[in-house]
Amino acid sequence: MASIHLNHTRTNGAIRDEMINMLDTSVKMEKQQIKRDKTSLCEEFYLFGDTSSVHGIKYVTEPSSGCFRRLVWLLLLLVCLGVLVYQIIDRVCYFISNPVTVNVQVNYNSSLIFPAVTICNQNAFKATFAAAAGRYKLIEDMFTEPENFNSESLKKYLAENTTLKDLYLQGAHKRKDFLFKIVWMGQTLTADDFEQYVTDHGVCYTFKSNNERVSSPGIENGLRLTLNIEQYEYMPGPHDAAGIKMLIHDHKDIPMVHALGQAISPGSRVFVGMKVIELENLPEPHGTCHEKALEYIDTYSTDACRLDCLTKRAKKICGCRALYMPHKNGEPPVCRLDQYYGCLKNVIETFPTLFHKLCSCPVSCKFRVFETDLSYGTTSDYNLRKYLSSNDTSKLAAALLKATEVTSRYEDSKISKVKNFYTNLTTNTEQASYVYNRLVKMVNHLMKKTNTMYKDMKRHFNFKDYLYKFQIYIMEKNFMRARDAMEERHMHIVPLAYAEFILQIEKTIRKLTDAKFQNDSFRLFLYENLMDKIDSRIEIIERVMVNYTSLKDAYNLGEKIFNYQFMDTPRDHNNPAAPKKLMKDSLNHNLYANQSTERYERHLNSTVKALNLCKNLAVVAYYYGMLNDTELGLCVEDFRHAMRNWVFARSLFYYEIIDRPKRILEEKLEHFELKWNEFQLVFQNLNQSIYSIHSENADFDEDVLKPIENMDRNLEQYLSANATKLDVAQVFLSNTTDSILTEFQFYFQMLKNRQTSLTDWISRLQFISRDIWENIINDEDSWEYYEFVNKTEYLTNLTEVTTDLNESFTAILDYVRFSDVIGSSDAQLLSTFKSIVEHMKEFKTSLKIDSNFIRDNLLQINIFYREMSYEKIHQQVAYSMFSLWCDIGGTMGLFLGASFLSIIEIIDFILHRGIQRKRMS
Repeated sequence: MASIHLNHTRTNGAIRDEMINMLDTSVKMEKQQIKRDKTSLCEEFYLFGDTSSVHGIKYVTEPSSGCFRRLVWLLLLLVCLGVLVYQIIDRVCYFISNPVTVNVQVNYNSSLIFPAVTICNQNAFKATFAAAAGRYKLIEDMFTEPENFNSESLKKYLAENTTLKDLYLQGAHKRKDFLFKIVWMGQTLTADDFEQYVTDHGVCYTFKSNNERVSSPGIENGLRLTLNIEQYEYMPGPHDAAGIKMLIHDHKDIPMVHALGQAISPGSRVFVGMKVIELENLPEPHGTCHEKALEYIDTYSTDACRLDCLTKRAKKICGCRALYMPHKNGEPPVCRLDQYYGCLKNVIETFPTLFHKLCSCPVSCKFRVFETDLSYGTTSDYNLRKYLSSNDTSKLAAALLKATEVTSRYEDSKISKVKNFYTNLTTNTEQASYVYNRLVKMVNHLMKKTNTMYKDMKRHFNFKDYLYKFQIYIMEKNFMRARDAMEERHMHIVPLAYAEFILQIEKTIRKLTDAKFQNDSFRLFLYENLMDKIDSRIEIIERVMVNYTSLKDAYNLGEKIFNYQFMDTPRDHNNPAAPKKLMKDSLNHNLYANQSTERYERHLNSTVKALNLCKNLAVVAYYYGMLNDTELGLCVEDFRHAMRNWVFARSLFYYEIIDRPKRILEEKLEHFELKWNEFQLVFQNLNQSIYSIHSENADFDEDVLKPIENMDRNLEQYLSANATKLDVAQVFLSNTTDSILTEFQFYFQMLKNRQTSLTDWISRLQFISRDIWENIINDEDSWEYYEFVNKTEYLTNLTEVTTDLNESFTAILDYVRFSDVIGSSDAQLLSTFKSIVEHMKEFKTSLKIDSNFIRDNLLQINIFYREMSYEKIHQQVAYSMFSLWCDIGGTMGLFLGASFLSIIEIIDFILHRGIQRKRMS
């Protein structure tokens, strides 16, 4: 088995070696064949490059050149080839695009045909005509909010069967009013020389010179127009600008003023210099011009085609047309308003988006346009004065007044404003009347309340004033008069010549010890006289002490010493009215009061003690003839010292205790009366102000409110068509009205100002009243008398009284809150009046024929040729097939040094090589 396997293995290996050798042989043969083919191809390229008319190929195929040089030439050859291919593609594309060139030729003529001039007022409807025809509100609703107006809205005005022709032609500005002055080639024309024409902008007027030629440029050889746009007659319409729209066009063209016209504003002096341009376009394939027959228009133009297409669509869908659309013998007819809103309006609005799908309107191959150059100036002051001084001013003024009255009554914005004025004035007048009546009631209540308050406070003052005077009288008559009586009887004697008195006592004592006295009877006389003097003085001092004690006890207990009668007041009132607390407090209200009573008694006792010492010294001197000078000097000095101090203590006692109650009562009375005087002064100012307001109230109703109500009725008459707006304006702008408004404003301003002063005065009265009540209630010396005379209202708590006062005065202040009642009613009425007056001023100003009126309504246009030449612009073929081959050949020669034959050489080489390879295979 092993030997069989070994033989089998060797057999397989031999087979594999033979197969490998066969493959190697095949590969070598193929490489040799390829090498032979490659050598043949290289030789062919070399031969082609050496003989080709294309520059540069031989340097690429030459075998003797180095690889780098051949590579560089190859790159250069490829770059040039790429540029050549790019240029060929670009030129071919340009040729395919069928390019054209425009040739502009300027021709100079001795004369030029003057074009047609179509002029439209920017406002389509004249207010007075629309109102006279009963269509003002219809037109206003149609064009004020056109998106909300529809065929259903027509039923409101019974206008379903009204045609667009009736609407526009009857309501348009008339040429005799619109065309103010016309000068053509130096000759004055009339408005009849303009033809009425309905365009897409409304009713317009066209001037055609009947193919007259203009032989010179400049203003004098053109058309000069002065136009009155009648802006005072303006009303809502399809256009909202002021001025005109002008279109200069060829006589045979349909004027598309709305799309192509130039807008000119009033107040301008416009110089329109023209230049004629004729254009010729190429048909396909180089152009798009083409002309075809139209159904409703004889002469073809792009605009005419568009309008013709729109007319056909309108006829097809709606069976009628708009007024400006063309027709043949009245077909299609002009739409009624119900047809317009039910159908035509939608057709016109959607047509621009459908135009390119529905219509084929190529550009005309030949047509004429007029290039205009507008320059502007302003009307000179001289011309303005000339207009204003002309006879036309009175006519303009009458027309202006008529138009303004119409527009003011029919124009929603204006009549609504007047209605709002009337509504606001009526409301505000009623509010002012209501406020006035409330103010009158408030002032009347205020007068009653303040008078009642004053009488009440006067009653309280009178009682307290009486009581203060009564208490002062009690102090003077029942207490202080007792002191005066005691002073007259004894007290004044005690300090009377006390120094002389003690000196005499001293001398007499010394005489009693004198040995020269031999007469005993005289010594006895001196002694007895001395003792009598000393005893008398001691007795007087003792009586003074008794008086002092009784006086002190009277003040301490508040018990009267005398019992005098005050006016008609019974004597039994004296005791409860006496200021007991004040008198008792006077005994020890301060240190001086305490010291005065203590020193009063002490120094009187010291005086008695000094006199008793002198008395003892006299006894010794008389009976024993002996004298102690030291004790005598002590006696004299003690007496003098005691008397000096007692005199001072007495004065303190009188001032701090005896006189003090009266003094305090007088101060209280003075303060109380000052408060009352202040109260009266404030009340007087308050009362005068209230009466002044009361007087103003009476005048306000008659002089202000009633005239305002009459002016309100004037507005009502205007709204009911019983008065003109000029009549109403004269009323509101009169001096009387101005005076009424001034008085109205003054009245409410006066109340607001008075409110501040009244509030201050009432608050001041409240403060003073509280002070008065505080003096009454907090006077403890009067409580007993209050109770005695049953004045229990004065025995209450001050807090309660203050609360009652606050409530009472708050109630009074409620009647002073004029501004709360007035609120903004005065400002609203004045604002309404101000708005009405301003509106009426604007109205009267709008009636004034002045320079502003001229600028707002008149304008001048001068239409002329700038020069006697015209431009002719025509298209021509820009690039032919021959031009294409020339460009390609030139590019080949430039970049490759080749020609069209070089291309054939390359093609021939490729085809020839391909055929040979096919044969070899």
